[in-house]
Amino acid sequence: MKINLNEMHGFNWTEISYLDFSISNSFSALRKLNVNQEKLLSESKSDLEAKINSIREYNKGGEQEFIESYIHHITYDDEIMIEEIKRLQRYSLVVTIFSFYEARLKSLCEMIEVEFNFKIKINDLNSYKGDLLKYWTYLSKVYEMPTESLQELFDPLIRQKKIRNIIVHQDGIISEKHLKEIPNTHGICFKKSGSLYVLEIEENIYVEFLLKNIMRFFESLLKEIDKKYIQLKST
Repeated sequence: MKINLNEMHGFNWTEISYLDFSISNSFSALRKLNVNQEKLLSESKSDLEAKINSIREYNKGGEQEFIESYIHHITYDDEIMIEEIKRLQRYSLVVTIFSFYEARLKSLCEMIEVEFNFKIKINDLNSYKGDLLKYWTYLSKVYEMPTESLQELFDPLIRQKKIRNIIVHQDGIISEKHLKEIPNTHGICFKKSGSLYVLEIEENIYVEFLLKNIMRFFESLLKEIDKKYIQLKST
């Protein structure tokens, strides 16, 4: 049986229905990826704990200080490796989420450009403030879609892109003077390391925050794009 995605999602523009379906699947995939990565990390930690417990059991009755020193000596590299796995996995997923967000926003603008062939093209717009703002300008100024109700969903994501930029351009490391520029967000913190600060991402919290807010944004955005589509096609 064929599924009419247009009827299922209630959009008048068929392409929006398919994109909505694709976005929903992508969010499910990103959440699954997060679960799998955290599971791998948890298993690595459990394996290390089992190794340590085995050493303690084998050396039961020995001098405690010597045993702990020995454990530290042979497990130190493993501990560092696990911390690096955690850092790389969580950093990579945050970057992937933002790449997905920008790519889908770009796809929407390109769909509009092809459908309506406005005089002003996406590439005509200035991108010195970043591609997200360029696409937002296209939607609000060229497509002339009302953005008042969406602004409160879009602005926080622009602020969160600073986290993505710190990861991509600075490997998660910033100086103290730049700390005040970072939005106060649940699920992230900066740990002091010498004279610098290193970004730490807590398990699931920040990733889920991003996914939830980006999903809310797209749900509202697609509806507004579809409303404008109806208006333009009826004139």
